[in-house]
Amino acid sequence: MATDYSFLQQFCTTDAQRSVLEAVNLYHGNQSEAARSLGRSQSGVWHVINKLERAAASNAIAPHRDVDHPTMEGFQAKFVTSRYDGEGNLKGQYVRQEREKNDDSQEVLRSFVDGLLEELPDVHTPIKAPEITGKDRLNLFCIGDHHLGMHSYKPQTGFNYDVNIAENLLEQSFESLIARADKAEAALFLNMGDFMHTDSESSTTAGTPQDTDGRYERTVRHARILMKRMIVRLLETYPHVYVLNIRGNHDHRASYFLNEIMIAYFENEPRITVLCNQKKFIPFSWGKVFILTHHGDGINAQKMYEVATRDYRDEWGRHPFVYAYTAHFHHKTVLELPGMVCEVMGVLCPVDKWHASKGYGASRTMVCITHHKEFGEVGRVTFKAEMTE
Repeated sequence: MATDYSFLQQFCTTDAQRSVLEAVNLYHGNQSEAARSLGRSQSGVWHVINKLERAAASNAIAPHRDVDHPTMEGFQAKFVTSRYDGEGNLKGQYVRQEREKNDDSQEVLRSFVDGLLEELPDVHTPIKAPEITGKDRLNLFCIGDHHLGMHSYKPQTGFNYDVNIAENLLEQSFESLIARADKAEAALFLNMGDFMHTDSESSTTAGTPQDTDGRYERTVRHARILMKRMIVRLLETYPHVYVLNIRGNHDHRASYFLNEIMIAYFENEPRITVLCNQKKFIPFSWGKVFILTHHGDGINAQKMYEVATRDYRDEWGRHPFVYAYTAHFHHKTVLELPGMVCEVMGVLCPVDKWHASKGYGASRTMVCITHHKEFGEVGRVTFKAEMTE
């Protein structure tokens, strides 16, 4: 039975939503046909309808689900209890209302992502692949905790840092590393976590207050644009690009949403593979190379070793070159255990006021590591923050 989505019209806030809803209703609820008529992906249409359905449901309006009791202004549905008879007929229903909540981080991010997913799947135009060089080689671009959105004031910390400085720093590091790295047939964009400084207006995922630069919404938008730009830059250089966004302790939710944005944006690009980041431990294989990644919060080299040998025993047995990459501590260390090299990546960002007052600090670096399918790591180049123009 076709679903009539006309009731969603009152929840449309953009012309794009209205055009999608009109097409879905025209094809009697068939989202696949609607997507084809609009010349866009089915997933993009689904995201629009799903967002509108959730908005309607929060107001207890879902006639196709036997719920149609609009809430009062300023209130939202907390839960709905329905009673059916033996034949499936609705016999009674109870809707409990509560005042609308002003939850900051989750709703801001969810709304931001939903809006982007409506538009992004059809924005990126596939780029012609460059000539394959550096056969069997993978260049791994390791972005340590970048903390986009952090504010650092030179008289207090010794360094200035804000969104604009962070963007310029990462862009220059990519250009330098790409120019100096070995030729390769693929690249791995490896965001080690804490790409963003906070998971809400001014605090980490756990709620720890932070020094931030400006509005959170602005930082999220800059993060999305910056990440997209860096990935496209790799796409212009390498025949295939893998994207791995690890979830940090400062941006656990934000990094997940950013990953979903990248999946949507590059949906039609066959030369990009965006890896799922729903788990904290994320594996990656390249020929005889096995890489296990984690942000590094609550983890040490011994624990990485245990996880690799226990949970990835098949990969451990098949790959003679095993690496564990983490970050989190803002200084680089390398420890070689039997059968595995554990490396904590350095970072480009400086310290904030609190860490400066406690005496923390380290060299500010980013590396590009070259892995060969047959021999493991065969080279690396380093970019230092002091190299910025």
